[in-house]
Amino acid sequence: MREKLKEQIHNFLQNYEGFFHSESEVQILLAKYLLETDNYDNVFVEYNISRDLIPDYPWVNDKKISIDIVIQQKSNYIPIEIKYKTRKQTFPHQVFGSETNVSLLNQGAQNEGCYSFWKDLRRLEIIKETFKLKQSGIVLFITNDQSYLNEPRQNVQYGPFSIHQGRKVSNSKVLKWDATLREIKISRAQKFPELKMSNDYAIDWNDLKIINHKYLLV
Repeated sequence: MREKLKEQIHNFLQNYEGFFHSESEVQILLAKYLLETDNYDNVFVEYNISRDLIPDYPWVNDKKISIDIVIQQKSNYIPIEIKYKTRKQTFPHQVFGSETNVSLLNQGAQNEGCYSFWKDLRRLEIIKETFKLKQSGIVLFITNDQSYLNEPRQNVQYGPFSIHQGRKVSNSKVLKWDATLREIKISRAQKFPELKMSNDYAIDWNDLKIINHKYLLV
């Protein structure tokens, strides 16, 4: 089921025309696409999980736990997390029939963007282990920011969280901020705690038809 779902997500992305305004638009359009395949009993959006159900949830600053999309087929559930990190890019657009332009935001903070990818993967590992799901979840990361694909400079604190092309992370690998340059603030360590991964991962970026856009599907 998981491989079929990944193939459907690939098909959605590789055949998509136009551009995405926001992360929530990716979420809604993908959920709609998956629902219309008629392969699933339910396609949930913003699937909420009580924090009480995951006692050792490591992100103490998170006010709630919600998953972008959860696919159900009988007793099988597969959660999907989505990230869309952008830099400024202008696209032609129509507003009520009139031609205009729209610009994507220049989000920056690539260090936190990289962390968010591994956080999503680790959250899905924890959810699978906690609720004894039969299959692993899926993380989709889309960006038009080339810096995510490039290996980071030496001695940057977010280096261990890099998602550059070709990177591999093995199970039991601990990912944490590099404190060799300067001390990690307590508040930052609480918001972005270290991650110990349960599975092996390989980073392999794919092209979108959208200009400058790439995506990861893990």
